[in-house]
Amino acid sequence: MSSIPGIEQLSSRLSAAQIEKLSKAAERHKTQSNITFTILSVSDDYLEIETAQGETKSGKYATEATLIGRTKELFEKLCPGAEIRVSPASFAPAPASIVNTAWLERRMQEKGVRIKQIAFDTGIDRESISDWVTGKRSMSQIVKAMFYFYLSR
Repeated sequence: MSSIPGIEQLSSRLSAAQIEKLSKAAERHKTQSNITFTILSVSDDYLEIETAQGETKSGKYATEATLIGRTKELFEKLCPGAEIRVSPASFAPAPASIVNTAWLERRMQEKGVRIKQIAFDTGIDRESISDWVTGKRSMSQIVKAMFYFYLSR
């Protein structure tokens, strides 16, 4: 099975060896940068490809221009003469991903909000909130989102 959804649409243009080479190159992009390619449509004149980057461990992300460039570089070698139309989707981290104990302490101080008030407003017990604020307990993405929206208003 190929790492490129829709690659079977290229079977009339490329040999099995070329398709395998393209799949391996796409797999390297997936492994190294969490970039994926999906072939949306193929005609005699063009290839329409969606290129997306997911979250990376390094926190480094490609711009839309970089995603377009990498896609064209990958597909133009094996499909010369075809126009490569790229729909890039760069990664955008969730706004709540910035929430950590330092952020919580800073925002609570800026807003003049205490743990007791957050507990009253949210219905969450003070102990849990205290554990999240002090870092005793790790925060799930839902908890981070709650704090983010509560302290960003």
